[in-house]
Parts: sequence; structure tokens; C-alpha cells
Amino acid sequence: MNINRNRPGLSRRLALGIVSAAAVALSAGTVLAQDTFKMGGIMSVTGGGASIGRSSTEAWKLAVEAINANGGILGRQVEFVLADTMTDPTHGVSEARRLVTNEKVQALVGPATSQEAIPIVGVTTEGKVMQVSTAASSQLTPEVGPYHFSTSVTAANQMIPNIDYVVDKLGLKKLAILSDNGGMSKAGVADIGVYLKEKKGIEPVAVQEFAFRTEDMTPQLLSLRSAGAEAILFVSSLGDDARKVLENKLDIGWDAPLLANQTMTNYAVGNVAVIGEEAFENVYSTQFVGMTYCPSDAVGSSPFAKFVATAKEKVKDLEKMGGASALTPYYIQPLIVAAAINGAGSAEGDKVKAWLEANADKVDLIIGPVAASDKNHFLPAPTAIKVVKNAYKVREDGLVERADCGS
Repeated sequence: MNINRNRPGLSRRLALGIVSAAAVALSAGTVLAQDTFKMGGIMSVTGGGASIGRSSTEAWKLAVEAINANGGILGRQVEFVLADTMTDPTHGVSEARRLVTNEKVQALVGPATSQEAIPIVGVTTEGKVMQVSTAASSQLTPEVGPYHFSTSVTAANQMIPNIDYVVDKLGLKKLAILSDNGGMSKAGVADIGVYLKEKKGIEPVAVQEFAFRTEDMTPQLLSLRSAGAEAILFVSSLGDDARKVLENKLDIGWDAPLLANQTMTNYAVGNVAVIGEEAFENVYSTQFVGMTYCPSDAVGSSPFAKFVATAKEKVKDLEKMGGASALTPYYIQPLIVAAAINGAGSAEGDKVKAWLEANADKVDLIIGPVAASDKNHFLPAPTAIKVVKNAYKVREDGLVERADCGS
């Protein structure tokens, strides 16, 4: 992959096992570049969120290889064009406009965070281009982004299984909330407060916030402990922040249960190598059901297990990126694009939107069931989210153990 950051006007392309436009021009008898299906990818390859860049681009590479091996999109091989947001929403908008207007991409995957996705959605809405991101802000309604879909659930819906578990199974009610300052998390904290009050009849004893890639969460944790919190509800977007909260919690000797969103699970393998297993004691998090197991489940039989095997074979330094689970939210994005556009028989935004709203349950993904409607474009179905324990203890087939087995 070659991204020229010194000359941002040049096309940034991700080599995904397809022939580049330059190679096509020099090779007689090959398919012309205009006969490919152009898909754009936009991600924070550099900047504060760059830790996501490697895992997402490797995942997109695997997905495009799979799509092309299966016939492509609308009968054409996929050509993938990559853009870097530099973790700057303003720059991200400019790059998204370049992809849609200049590169003429017919679909877009990415970015990762809501604060980047929300302004970029304006570009894809204007261009009537299908977009699939991991953004989880509840602000991203079908009205705001009619052609935008997410492989995440909202922060609140990622955390609701945790809330039910800590209140109903662990019997704890003095809960505190700790989150990053991103758009997904801010919206999630408000929604979590509503759920706690309306469904559990309780209010958080304290709420604290931290900046992305913070160097220290000790002040926030000490404040929550002083407020009498029995457990912490933790929402983050970056694996680095998931690691930091566990480090600092261990530093101050606080063993209160911590219940986190999927970021904690996705980066647990990489993080445990840095901070050790002790930091994960009393830590629960959520994960897609297709990526989980109960002890009675057969090893290696699930679609996700098969993806893990492929990723181990093809991705260098996979474990350093957090394992196959860290790739999964991005890997499924091009697959959703391909299923929706092939299903609709067209890349026109309105047709793709209508098809996916009516047929999301027909899209077969490694994470588990998905659903959509004209009121909801967050694709994972509610039944797709489960609480897991010991997220760093990945079974040999790449799955993690659910906390509700046998209950």
C-alpha cells in the first residue's frame, strides 16, 4: 500500500490483489480500468486515530479479494481507492469529496469514528453514494444519512447487555460511566442514562470523560471511586484507550467490575500482551454473537473461525493488531456493499438503500444476524450482541467465551 502524504492531490490507492490502472495501461489484452467497480475507503491512516488504520486497510484488502474471487460487484472486479482522514474531520471531508467527485467511486467504506463520519455523510448523501462505516453515533439516522449504514450498533446498544448483566446477574446498582469525548460516546452516555433510569430505575453515581489517546485516566477513576461506584460502564473508540483504563485501574488498586463496549474485546489480545492478564480481572465486554462460543460449541466450525484461519494465513503481524477480531468490523463492510449492490442490481443510492432496508436479513455475515429498516441503519440485530468474559483468552479458533453460558 502506497499513500503519498506529501502530495495530497494524488490518488491514494490500496493494492488489493487487483491490477492498477497504470499496469492496465501498459498491458495488452487486459480489462480496461473503466470496466472495474470503484470502491473508496476512507480511514485515519495517520494522526491520533492511526492505530485503526492498519487493521482496517488489511481487513478491506481481504474483503476485496474475497469479493473479486466471488465474481465482483455487478459482474466487475473491484478497484479500491484509499484516502486518509489524518484523524481530522475537515481533511476527511475534503478527501471524501475527492473520492466521490474526482475518483468517481460508486460506494464508500469508512471512516471509523462518528466525529469523522457525520460530516463525511454529507458528501455521500449529496452524491447518493452508499457508505458503510463503523460510526455508532445515534445522530446518524436514516434522515441524516439516507445512504449510510453502520457495522456497529450505537454505543448505548453495545452497552445495554452490560447494564443488564451487571444489574441483573452481578446485582450491582451503583454504576459510574467513563467515556471518551467522541461523538459516538457522547450520544451513548446520554442514551445510557435514559436506559438506566427508565429500565432499571437507577441513575449513574458519576460520569467522567477523557480525550482520545489520553496519557492518564487516573483522575477520572479516582473521582468515580470517590463517588462510591460499585462498577464502571466504559465506552471507548480506540484500543489504546481501552488499554489505558485497565492500566490505570490496576495502578490505583481498584478491583471494581468494569463493563466495556466492543472496543475492549476487539483489542484485548493485543492489549494483554502489553499489560498482562491481571489487568483483565473483573472485566466484561460485548462482542458479536458470531464471534463467541459456549464450552459445548464445536471448535473451528463457525464462519468467523474460518475467517480467522484466513487472516492468520494472509495478514502479517496479525496478533500485534489485536487478532482477527480487530479486523472484523472493517472486513464485513465491503461485503455488505457487494451484497446490497448485487442484490439491488444497481449502485444507485436510492435503489441500494431500499434493497438493504427490505433485505438486510438475507445478508450472511460472520458476526451474526443483521437487520435494517427505514428507521434504523445500524445493521447488527439486537440479538447479535453478547457479553463476554476474559476477552483476551481467545479459543484456538479465534472465538471468545460468552458470559451467559448455562444461564
